[in-house]
Amino acid sequence: MPTKTFLNLPQHKRAKIESAAVQEFAQKGLRGASVNSLVENSGIAKGSYYQYFSGMEDIFQHILTIARQKKLALANALSSSNGRDMFAYLRWLFQVEILFELREPELAAIEHEAFLESLKAPETETENAPLIGGSSFFNEFLAQGILADDVATWVDTKLAAHLLGAVYHLVNRQLIARLGENAEALRTGKIDIREDPLTQSLLDNLMDLLEAGLSREPAIRKDFYSK
Repeated sequence: MPTKTFLNLPQHKRAKIESAAVQEFAQKGLRGASVNSLVENSGIAKGSYYQYFSGMEDIFQHILTIARQKKLALANALSSSNGRDMFAYLRWLFQVEILFELREPELAAIEHEAFLESLKAPETETENAPLIGGSSFFNEFLAQGILADDVATWVDTKLAAHLLGAVYHLVNRQLIARLGENAEALRTGKIDIREDPLTQSLLDNLMDLLEAGLSREPAIRKDFYSK
């Protein structure tokens, strides 16, 4: 994470370095990003960079923290009722992610990159802060769902966590593509995502698929596949 030297920089200088890092990681990913490119675009000396961060992984994790903070702020703004069941909460999470993808596309791309990297090296997610929508996040989510009798006890939670992570980080792009002109109205806030018929119809179909496979009630699976 950033050194105290970086945190003590004037806010505008920190923001310029962070903006350059966001562009670098969004365009090239963690493996393709370079310190030389980052320092050139942020207007700092290479030696100064190493006073702020120990390496590219370090600043990558810092940018993920920024993404997490912005997503939590968006989630807080998209208020919802308490006492929701697991599947209603999952639906709400997808709505948050759709809006995050529309309003912070570069940060969303970086989170997707982090998710794919965590699949290659699961221990990295354990070492760093849990990724919202990552396997660790959904493992805990499913464990709570089983305790609440929302999720069937026979569900392989490790496999299901990977599945939900992939849906969360990758399928939302398909949902956004299906939104067409509505996407821009959702991005600007002209349309409330909770009241948009097209978005809710797509989420109805997605949640039918997920609930049919995860629900504690075998009858739900039977009813779904007999339609």
